[in-house]
Amino acid sequence: MRVLIFAEAESVARAAADLVARCAAERPELVLALPTGKTAVPLYAELAAAHAGGSLDLSRARSFNLDELRLPRRHPATFRAFMERHAWERIGLDRARCDIPDAEAGPAAECARYDRALAAAGPLDLAILGVGADGHVGYNLPGVPSEGTHLVDLPEALADSLGAPADWRPLQAITLGFGPLRGARRLLMLATTAAKARAVRHLVVGPSDPAWPCSLLRDHPNFDLLLTHEAAAELD
Repeated sequence: MRVLIFAEAESVARAAADLVARCAAERPELVLALPTGKTAVPLYAELAAAHAGGSLDLSRARSFNLDELRLPRRHPATFRAFMERHAWERIGLDRARCDIPDAEAGPAAECARYDRALAAAGPLDLAILGVGADGHVGYNLPGVPSEGTHLVDLPEALADSLGAPADWRPLQAITLGFGPLRGARRLLMLATTAAKARAVRHLVVGPSDPAWPCSLLRDHPNFDLLLTHEAAAELD
């Protein structure tokens, strides 16, 4: 694991965008796993700027989102809406090559479809990850993780933070499992707030513990962890 610590979130985003650009230059048909959430917004802004400036070419890349909420497809809180706003075509991806779970499909069939699509694309070249304050990665929550794509019930506090409407509680999500993440050629994780410091400590220091899902990825052979000083506060 390579741990890099920066003064501010913007520097984390720039360093991460530079890494993505290098990976795309080395392998134009890059297969990506992409995150959503507040940590990802500055990264997508940097990638959009790089694409506009001609230093990033993702036209032949393929992407898979880490997860999607079980909300009506056109609901503004879906991750599909987030990606349309912040990423996908804005960062130069061909929209036809961007996959995300279909929240309105039958969950069992959709999980199986997503796993087949991932397998057909080959192993992920680069999985870009955030981490939750409780150590979740994607929506692989504390507990024994699933290897494949699966349906998960989200805690009420998490549903509240996502702004899920009352008539869609309990909120569910379809999430990529740990199998494709462990099998990815490279992992890139970003953490930029003090709320993530305890999870970062469990990831870096260990031991591997299902109660802190991020720690189950700590032995990946090609792992870049980009942090602000706040997120690294509990490291020696």
